[in-house]
Amino acid sequence: MMRWSFLHTPFLNGPRPVYWLMQVMSWSLFVGLFYAWQFINDGSDADVLQLMGMEVFTGISMSHLLRHIILRRSLIHAEFGLLLPQLALYATLLAPIASMVEMLLHDMLLTSYKPLHTEPLLVHLNRAINWGLLFIIWSVAYLAYCYFIINRREEIRNLRLETANRENQLNTLRAQMNPHFMFNALNGIRALVDEDPEQAKRAITQLSAILRNAMASVKRRTVPLGEEIDIVKAYLALESMRYEERLRTQIHVDPSLERNLVPPMLLQTLVENAVRHGIAHLPGGGDLIIDATGAPDATIITVRNSGTYQPSKDPGGIGLQNTRRRLELLYGTAANLIIRQEDGNVVTTVNIPIHELRTPAPLQP
Repeated sequence: MMRWSFLHTPFLNGPRPVYWLMQVMSWSLFVGLFYAWQFINDGSDADVLQLMGMEVFTGISMSHLLRHIILRRSLIHAEFGLLLPQLALYATLLAPIASMVEMLLHDMLLTSYKPLHTEPLLVHLNRAINWGLLFIIWSVAYLAYCYFIINRREEIRNLRLETANRENQLNTLRAQMNPHFMFNALNGIRALVDEDPEQAKRAITQLSAILRNAMASVKRRTVPLGEEIDIVKAYLALESMRYEERLRTQIHVDPSLERNLVPPMLLQTLVENAVRHGIAHLPGGGDLIIDATGAPDATIITVRNSGTYQPSKDPGGIGLQNTRRRLELLYGTAANLIIRQEDGNVVTTVNIPIHELRTPAPLQP
């Protein structure tokens, strides 16, 4: 059965319609130019359409037979040193057959012309040589076409493998993120159980709300920034039960940016890192300020917290490592995460492109 997809290459399963289209166009163009040149030199146009049709039919039928030989003999996969001699051999074998077909068609259909079988042997030999040269040229062009299609199929296969690999890596990273968050949150609630059981109960309720949102977004590569802000607010409310006045927070997000897409759990991870590795170690607590601003082609998120950044230790553990890796997988070099010390604060800035994700979508066959 014929397949219409441009990138589908059935080869042995049968030629595609574009193959027949190219056959008709190429042979018609060649024969047309030949007879145009002959008309310019001889001025004869008698039965020219019948002659052209006969030549086109012969060329198409014989070259299609050559295609069958090329595929059955697996010449597409032959070494280059052996390929050309074999093409020349098969073209030479088909050339006299093409001459005989041309002669039979001419003598049966064009009775007003002198029969070709009465012409000298040298004329038949010259005609066979011409057909042989044409078949060699045709076979080289056909093999070039096959190599192009094979390379395109290989590129598509590699893209699909790359896409699957990226998705698997992202799924792995997301799977690591949730247990990491759960471990930290449960440790915080555990500390509240003895100190304030009522707060511990409220913390568990708050944690369940956070997990519901996290589970809803775990299968999505991106979520609206507004949803991520809601999760962060719930997380900060949870942490405020433990740190009380030691944790002072501010959130400044332009409402027009709330529909901008960001990776799920990204902002929550940065905020968690700021609390756990920054403010939690300060006896007097500290400030946590979240800003989100827009740029012509990006969303810029800044998390500023009291504390000291030590690049040599690169605090943050699996959370920041996974965040960097996720950004790389989703956006390539278009996204970046920068941590720096500024005026007694640790400042984490994430630049997230608003254009399409880098990960390619699966191509249709």
